[in-house]
Amino acid sequence: DAPTDAPTDAPTDAPTDAPTDAPTNAPTNAPTDGGGGFNGDPIILGLQKQVFKFEGRDGGWYSNLTNKNLQWNMQFKEFKSCPAHENMFVSALSLSMLSGNDKTDHSNVLIVTTPEPVEKCRSDPNEVCLGEGTLHVSFDGGRTYVSNPGDYHFGNSGRIVAHNTYAACSRKWHDYEVSHNDWKNLRNGGRRATLFEKKPIQLLKDRKSTMIDQAGCEGWIQSRVEKQDLFQQRGQWSTLYIETDLVSFHVEYRRSDFFDRKCDFQSLDAWMTKVSDKMEKTEWAGILGETKYKVYDPETGEEVKTDRSKLLRGKDDADYEVGGPFDTEFAAASKQTGLSQAMSSAIDAVENSFISKIANKVTN
Repeated sequence: DAPTDAPTDAPTDAPTDAPTDAPTNAPTNAPTDGGGGFNGDPIILGLQKQVFKFEGRDGGWYSNLTNKNLQWNMQFKEFKSCPAHENMFVSALSLSMLSGNDKTDHSNVLIVTTPEPVEKCRSDPNEVCLGEGTLHVSFDGGRTYVSNPGDYHFGNSGRIVAHNTYAACSRKWHDYEVSHNDWKNLRNGGRRATLFEKKPIQLLKDRKSTMIDQAGCEGWIQSRVEKQDLFQQRGQWSTLYIETDLVSFHVEYRRSDFFDRKCDFQSLDAWMTKVSDKMEKTEWAGILGETKYKVYDPETGEEVKTDRSKLLRGKDDADYEVGGPFDTEFAAASKQTGLSQAMSSAIDAVENSFISKIANKVTN
C-alpha cells in the first residue's frame, strides 16, 4: 500500500536541470480515436471514447491496464468530507514496465500522495516541493522517494519531468498517439540519447492547446521561459510527464482549496499520450485495457459508451482488484483468456446483423 509515513528523501537518480540538446520534432502520426486514462471521482476515459464511473473501495489497488509490457495499477482513497458517491479519488498509481529488445529493462515507478507535507517541505521555507510536499515519486518500487520538481531519468530509457502548476495550465482530456518508429530507433540496452529529449519547458509549451485556459496560461509559460525557473515554481497542483520507449503518460495532481476544505481531496488524473506500435499490437486487459475494444449492444447494434456493466467483462469492481501496487493477478484477467476471439466474432455478428437490418429497410 501507499506509505502512511513521510517518504524518504533519497532519489535513485539525480535530477538534471534541463537537457541541452535540441528537441525532436513532433510525431507525424495522427491521434487514434481514443485517449485513455482516469479523471476525478474516478471517471474512466476509455480508449474508444467511452466514459463511465468505476467505484472501487477505499484503499484498494486496481488493474487499470495490463499487457505483456506494462502493468498500470491505481489506488483509490475515500475522502469523507466530500459528498456521498463523489468522494472516491485516485490517490496513487504504479507503473511496472518491461521494455528493451531483450526485455531486461524492468522499471517500477510509484507515484503517491500524503495528506500532509513531508518534514523537509514543511520545515524549510526555501524547499520547493511537488504539491507543497504532498506528492512523491519513487523509481525503485517504493523504497525511496523524491518530492521535488525536476527532470529525472530511470532505467535505460525512462524519464519523468515533474513541476508545479496551477489551474489554468492544468490539462483537459486529450487523445494518445501511436508511434510506429520511436522505439526502434533507441539504442539496445542504453539510455535514450539526449537528442530524443525535449527540454522540460518545451514539454509544457507543446501541450498549451490542451490546457483548460490556454490564454490565461500563456503569460505564465512565457515568464517561465524568460526566467528559466520552471522547477522553482511553488503550487498545490502539479504536472508530470512520463516517457519510456513503449508508452508515455501525462499526470495531473489536483488538491482541494487549502482555505476552503468543504470537499478535502487529493486526486491524480492520468492519461496515456503515446503508445508504441509494438505495444499497441499486444492484447490489453484491465479496466482501461478492456476499452481498447468496441462493444455493441446486441439488441440495438449501437456502440456502448457509458454502461459500465456492458463495457467491462468483470461484473463487480472487485474483479479488477490486485493485491498491491505491483501485483498483476486479478479475477477479471481469467475472463480475458479465451474471450478475445469469441468477442471479436460476436462483434462482427452484431455489426453484420445491424447492417443487414438497415439494408432491408432501405430496399423495402
